[in-house]
Amino acid sequence: MDSVKYFDSIANQWNVIRSEYFNETLKYLALSKVDIKNKICADLGCGTGFISLELSLDANMVFSIDNSRNMLKELYGIASKNGIKNIHPIIGSMDEIPLFDSSVDAVFTNMALHHVKEAKKAVEEMYRVLKKDGSIIISDVEQHNGLWAKEEMFDEWLGFSHEQIEKWMREAGFVDIEVESTGLSCKGYSSKGEYTETGIFIARGRKEEE
Repeated sequence: MDSVKYFDSIANQWNVIRSEYFNETLKYLALSKVDIKNKICADLGCGTGFISLELSLDANMVFSIDNSRNMLKELYGIASKNGIKNIHPIIGSMDEIPLFDSSVDAVFTNMALHHVKEAKKAVEEMYRVLKKDGSIIISDVEQHNGLWAKEEMFDEWLGFSHEQIEKWMREAGFVDIEVESTGLSCKGYSSKGEYTETGIFIARGRKEEE
């Protein structure tokens, strides 16, 4: 099983599983970093819509991108049930974002970057798809030693240091970069009862030039 098959297999349970890892506060912190009123937004590694559904309340359009078809089906079902028409689910990967250059005002990715093997390239792709003065918001786990997450949840990275994320963002071309701890935690148990708890950071940056 790989990462895509794993998330396909748990898609219909993900909202419950996710709530055990981190709480709802995180999405409000992430969205507070940028004004998305009437903007075009992208939510990368969107899952079942933790960020996308909240974005849809104020954004003009939300491109919800994930490489798990079943996750997108769950999101589509929730959006349809609630009459939400400005969310557009798209299958695709973060290191090859299926969007045009300079096409969105804000890019969000929440707790997904650590699943991307080419994470630095993903940050570069986020820069590519942003319009001039567009914003990037990354929320993810800080470095930890829970090796079991690589085996059981197919994590490619055991979190990130603030310095690593800032370096990647700067090298991609972002300016006004801020990386800070949220004070929130991500918690999980392995199938063998191993417990891991680590902090969650939020990084923000702006695309200065096209």
